[in-house]
Amino acid sequence: MSFKRLQSQPLLLVSIVGLIFLSLTVHALETKLAEPITLGEYNNFLPTGKTTRFSGETLYYNISFLWFDNAASAKVSFFEEHGKYFSVLEASTKGFVGFFTAYRKHFYKTEFEIIDNGKKLRPKTFLRKVTIASNSEITQHKFDYSRRLHTWEKLVNEEVVETGQGEIPADGAFSDILTSFYNVRNRVYGKLEKGKKFIIRTIPEKGHDEIFVHIWSEKDQERFRVEEGREKRDEILLNIIVPKEIFKTETGELMVWSSKHYIPVETTVKDYILLGDLHARFTHREMGQLASEG
Repeated sequence: MSFKRLQSQPLLLVSIVGLIFLSLTVHALETKLAEPITLGEYNNFLPTGKTTRFSGETLYYNISFLWFDNAASAKVSFFEEHGKYFSVLEASTKGFVGFFTAYRKHFYKTEFEIIDNGKKLRPKTFLRKVTIASNSEITQHKFDYSRRLHTWEKLVNEEVVETGQGEIPADGAFSDILTSFYNVRNRVYGKLEKGKKFIIRTIPEKGHDEIFVHIWSEKDQERFRVEEGREKRDEILLNIIVPKEIFKTETGELMVWSSKHYIPVETTVKDYILLGDLHARFTHREMGQLASEG
């Protein structure tokens, strides 16, 4: 069709442009309507299934403590590389508060094995690195399930200060904090019901080798909600006790408000050494290259 013929058909041009604009508008509206309206909920949620469905997911948080709001940031990701599955948790102070707190950074990384027909994770390796100013403490764990052998080493400022090995229990595995996080979200330990309690065997740390999880009853949850002046939502409140070494806290206690899609939307890490309670608030979820949700 020539340019002159197009000029002679202005109504056709207007119609084509109008259809394109209408299509884009409808798509934009559908995208907007598809976004969740409640924090911590997302489309295509499944309460249980293949753990690999978390691949590509990153959850983002702002952290406040003392009198500083949004003084630090954190993110936790689940991803696949060359057929292997990993999770990384990173948290660090920033800006002026970073300077004030010697730019603290926590870094955790787990390589997973996927077992039980894809429904459960167990760790192959676990790395924890805590950096304060120019000082670092690194603990590395490896798990050989064919030999039922757990080996580890600890480094301070890149110098090995401790090594060891021990037996992996014949009836299970040591679940680190990241393995536990996704197994809980996939209901490996059972349905997440109010009033439920369960124990997860974790990597032994200075005599502590269990993670205790208690989902508060409806009555207790409502009491906490009122005390905090929190809006009533369809959430669950968990009290979690982890080995104190995991997050370098005095008590190892966490209080977690979770959405009904099992995403922590507010977490209080009790008694972080020198800084008191840390309050982590969920901001958004990203799934690979897709638009963020949350």
